[in-house]
Amino acid sequence: MSIDWGHVAKAYFDELPHPLEPSLKISEFATAVKLASMAKFGGHATPTEAGLFWPEFKASGLSPEEFEQTLDKIAPLSFTFHGRPPTMKEIASLKDAQPREARNYFGDLPDRQHPSLSAAEMVKSLSAAKPWAREHLGREPLKNEAAYLHHSGQSPQDYYSHLAAQDPALKPKLPSNVVSPQVGGNPGGRQLQAAGGPQVDNGT
Repeated sequence: MSIDWGHVAKAYFDELPHPLEPSLKISEFATAVKLASMAKFGGHATPTEAGLFWPEFKASGLSPEEFEQTLDKIAPLSFTFHGRPPTMKEIASLKDAQPREARNYFGDLPDRQHPSLSAAEMVKSLSAAKPWAREHLGREPLKNEAAYLHHSGQSPQDYYSHLAAQDPALKPKLPSNVVSPQVGGNPGGRQLQAAGGPQVDNGT
């Protein structure tokens, strides 16, 4: 009976603590660093970070492939609605979720700064306010403004034009070749008001 000493030696060394992070086995080190780097969303995970990440990953019951696939699927939603990466618990619980289920989960959570609004309501309100804040104030809308607009029902166009009128110094100085979305060459002078957004010229 022949013995594969190469296999025996590999199995032995694979179980030894990795010299860069003794809490990880040599066989675990590469995968732990790879997955921890993915979860970090920026930069390469250090051996220490990988060592801290690994017990939580193992407790999740996910395979490396399931972790990667689920992270790719739900991380954009977590960042869009909450500006943060998904937690390990969320990754594990949403592993088999359909896109709509994952979107509803993150969207239904309360906004962290304004919990009277769901994250989805805050994103919707910010999106509706964005073109008018940019036009009248030359900046992005703020969350407290979006929360006010949501609860008051006030038109974002009226709100930001009023702010600019109160303090003309807030009005951005646009280049001469930039045309406001409210100005157009509509020969009939008719405009359609898009729900929650700029006026749209219907061309008639």
